[in-house]
Amino acid sequence: MFGVNETLHAGSPLRYGSLPGVEERAVVARLMEQCTEGRTGVQPLVIPPPLWPAGFFRPEPRGGAALLLARSGPDQPPVCLAYPVGPRRDPHTTLLLRRLAHTTALTARTLRTAAEERHVALTLQRSFLPQQPPALPGAELALRYVPASRNAEIGGDFYVALATAEGLLVGVGDVVGHSLDAATVMVELRHALHAYATDEADPAVLLHRLDRMLQRYHPEATATVCLALIDPATGRTRMANGGHIRPLIVDGTGGARYAEVSGPLLGLGLGRPRPAEVRLAGSERLLMVTDGLIETRGTDLAVSMDRLRHAACQAPPGVEALCDSLLDCFGTREDDVALLALRMTGL
Repeated sequence: MFGVNETLHAGSPLRYGSLPGVEERAVVARLMEQCTEGRTGVQPLVIPPPLWPAGFFRPEPRGGAALLLARSGPDQPPVCLAYPVGPRRDPHTTLLLRRLAHTTALTARTLRTAAEERHVALTLQRSFLPQQPPALPGAELALRYVPASRNAEIGGDFYVALATAEGLLVGVGDVVGHSLDAATVMVELRHALHAYATDEADPAVLLHRLDRMLQRYHPEATATVCLALIDPATGRTRMANGGHIRPLIVDGTGGARYAEVSGPLLGLGLGRPRPAEVRLAGSERLLMVTDGLIETRGTDLAVSMDRLRHAACQAPPGVEALCDSLLDCFGTREDDVALLALRMTGL
């Protein structure tokens, strides 16, 4: 709801009144609901002073308020354009006011739809991303998921941590795009990965199967995924990468290095290289992140990755502290962020 102080003329500026108190706004909200119940379109209405609360106009009008109540649909919130009752306005000004109220109602509908879609996508994403790390034998695990700022859409970032017959399977991924569709594909990828991992733990094989799944059921979608299979008894780690940021290995002496593992993103049907192999020491932490943590518009990715490496080197010990330190270092981001940090405790 918004109010205008003065008699309007074509081309004249609008001056808005100061915000009234909570009680006054509640009164107007009730009036709007009562007067628009069961109605759509633009409805003109005049509210006399006893019913119209003070605080919306300066100076207070003697004749009350003239309203244009607009509602784009029966399930949509009403919009109210209010101005003091005064001299009769010319037809052109009245038409402009009606168009303004109608356009505002349509805008409110669009904003509400976007907010509802974002809420659904966030709920969907969070419901499939465990906030508490699963119990992995022989490992200490930290997980983080941070949605983008309010003015951004939801993405398809995810992490996974499973105990398999061949070792600990961990990974992160990101479905390309920002929409409810991206979040839905993310959920299907995680489900497929859980199902495939019941009888196969090789990271390269798993990426190949996920690639085929996307091609068959979501040919328009692509995703980046990086997986690592870790033997908790020896630290032997096999990694496969589908177009994702390489995992970072942070040692216990203030150093960090990126694992040499690469490959094409999923959804394109391209050939996949053999998995790379490293051996994690007990003092080392494995860090996997999505690009939302470090990517900055106009900055080369290599520069951002080097900044991540330096920040990880300066982080305090522990996997929880590592994740929190990096989130503090890179601050609020324009994209979703998923982090996974792991340290072997049984070595």
